[in-house]
Amino acid sequence: METEKLFKVYKENLLQNKQEFIEEYKTVEKAVEESPARYKGKPVEFLYQPMFLSSKDMNMFDNLTQQLMTILNKVIQHYLHNEDFRTHFGFSSLLEKMILKDPGYDCNTPMGRFDIFYHYNGSFQFCELNADGSSGMSEQQELQKIFSSSKALNQYSSHYEYKGFELFQSWVDALLANYKKYSKANEKPNVAIMDWIEGEPPSEFIEFKKYFEANGCTTVIVDPRWLEYKNGKLYYKDLPIDCIYRRAVTWEIIERAEEVQDFINAYLAGDICVIGPLRSQIIHNKNIFAILHDKDKTPFLSDDERGFINKHIPFTIVFNNNDNEMVKYTLENKNKLVLKPMDKYASRGVRIGRDYNDHEWMKIIKDEAVEDYLLQEFCMVPKISMAKFTYDDIEFFDYNYIIGLFMYNGKLQGVYTRVGTKNIIGSIVECYTVPNFILEKK
Repeated sequence: METEKLFKVYKENLLQNKQEFIEEYKTVEKAVEESPARYKGKPVEFLYQPMFLSSKDMNMFDNLTQQLMTILNKVIQHYLHNEDFRTHFGFSSLLEKMILKDPGYDCNTPMGRFDIFYHYNGSFQFCELNADGSSGMSEQQELQKIFSSSKALNQYSSHYEYKGFELFQSWVDALLANYKKYSKANEKPNVAIMDWIEGEPPSEFIEFKKYFEANGCTTVIVDPRWLEYKNGKLYYKDLPIDCIYRRAVTWEIIERAEEVQDFINAYLAGDICVIGPLRSQIIHNKNIFAILHDKDKTPFLSDDERGFINKHIPFTIVFNNNDNEMVKYTLENKNKLVLKPMDKYASRGVRIGRDYNDHEWMKIIKDEAVEDYLLQEFCMVPKISMAKFTYDDIEFFDYNYIIGLFMYNGKLQGVYTRVGTKNIIGSIVECYTVPNFILEKK
């Protein structure tokens, strides 16, 4: 296929011109170190390797995400209107109350990042749905900007047009569209980017702040504990907040409810516009895959939708380590299975059977997968040969990769790719970000 040929040509060019590209890599590395592309205060780990995509790939991404959004919106609507259906999610009474609160606009998932295992032959499976505090936009934008003027891409300029993705102004536009529906007015809101802040705020927040301010919105970065609810309005110090871009994840808000009661009260009273709403937790919780696969729980889905689920969402059930038959099956099929907690982030607690011996797997089943764990079919992770630089050499290794599809107000907006040599690709293990570009022949 054409896209795969680009990877092959890239490899050949780098190996034939090693010294030239090693010098170029040093320049790119310095640019990344000086850029806002940071994770937990440090420059993002990256490979000097673009991720090549075609318009055909993008059309595929657009089609599959629209099919999935149709299914997910059905699930959300059923949750909102069917009390019996809600019991399958096991949410606390406070979380259920906050989910049922109308956010004042009609988009259930204003921002999401749907992570997929995508093979260049067109086959794919969804790995995870991030609809709560989605991140990675700054990494993609900054690497994209740096690579756009590098030899890595310029070597293709005579034969290909290439373009990246815009992820900041488009989010400002999406947020303001929702706020307009909430407020029924055209005024520019005072915006708070909200997360738990320990030390300096993430560079991505600072970048979003710049964009909001460039669009006429007074903007602050706040911790939910810093907010005060008085006289029907939520305040940060003396600044009345009209709209919150929520990055604080749901489970922490619920667990720490006593610390953020002012925020919760304002939300439940409808006195603050929060983008995204707490109802995003319906699809963010990993239990959603188990519910989608359960015909008895989802009779409202069509045969075509069920076919899509069976083909593209790994089979998932709620794990019970007191069920002897289930434990027996899990032990006998270790290499085909994954155990993961229902709601943690950054791959915390995810255990892939083939990464452990029989004794270790049994210990995980007995000691870790005790409560709120899922048993899931293992998906074959796609691989592709990518460049790894040292200061005096270039080597190519087969890297596993996972593609994140950014969704703004239910529509595909951009792509975020991480790669690694392990079966888990995430911030808790070796992981690199690579910039994404759409290349088309001139």
